[in-house]
Amino acid sequence: MDESFSTRPVAGRWMALDFRPTRPLTILGPAWAALCGAIASGGLSWRGQSVLFFILSFLLCDALLGAWRALWFGSELRAALTRASTRTQTWQDYDAPSGRWARLRWQIKRRIDFLRRVIWPLIDSETIGMFFAGVLGLSLAAVLGVAPFALTVVAMVLALLEGRLGSARGAGLRAITEVAIPWLIAQSAFASFSFWALAAALLFTLVYRAMIGLALGQGQWTRWSNLLQVGAILMLVWSNTPLGAGIVALGLIAQLLWQVRYRMDRDGRAYVQHVQSYILVAMLVMAFSLWF
Repeated sequence: MDESFSTRPVAGRWMALDFRPTRPLTILGPAWAALCGAIASGGLSWRGQSVLFFILSFLLCDALLGAWRALWFGSELRAALTRASTRTQTWQDYDAPSGRWARLRWQIKRRIDFLRRVIWPLIDSETIGMFFAGVLGLSLAAVLGVAPFALTVVAMVLALLEGRLGSARGAGLRAITEVAIPWLIAQSAFASFSFWALAAALLFTLVYRAMIGLALGQGQWTRWSNLLQVGAILMLVWSNTPLGAGIVALGLIAQLLWQVRYRMDRDGRAYVQHVQSYILVAMLVMAFSLWF
């Protein structure tokens, strides 16, 4: 009988990567934000370097930063760190010796003890996967430029903070790492940045935060979503894009109609899936208005 692929021994390879579709609730997320950021830069074209930078931005923002966050949330690492910090109090309370060399030996022994009792038990497949996702992400970001590299570091730190706060309290940080930072990474990868683009990225970050709240059953976010999209319409009018403002306004009217049904069935997940297309179009309209 032939060996299956999963049981066949692998010769010479130390590690394996596992990429698979996540089947998200909405298309709205890091990949779409990166696309809009690349369009808003005005540098997206069919030339080789442009296509390469877009692909790298897509992989960085969606796959690698997403893997960093998912591994941090899906492993026991956070709880283990909390338990380990309490266990380390036993050796942290020791008095250091007075002699110079004795104190140095004591410091080295304490570090070794910390690695043995705290760090080593936390090394598992999720930790290793998170480490390599971070290394690959920072490597791709370094290729894209200084600004994408700095934004990638910020995204990783915010994901760690979100994990400490939890999914509900950290929803604002999630919105920043999944919309604002991907938009800005893709735009800065093409050496283009403006405060108008920053305002647009932050505005749709707040819209995305509203969508997260609605998916969690927090109905008060419908008002915020409506007001924020009114702000997008005003931005388009101010930037002399009346056609784009009209398109976003029609999408907002459609969302108001869907909100009538939402008030009856209170199904936030279904509502978000129904109205996502209008927000996707609004983001594209805003990106093209920044391009032109």
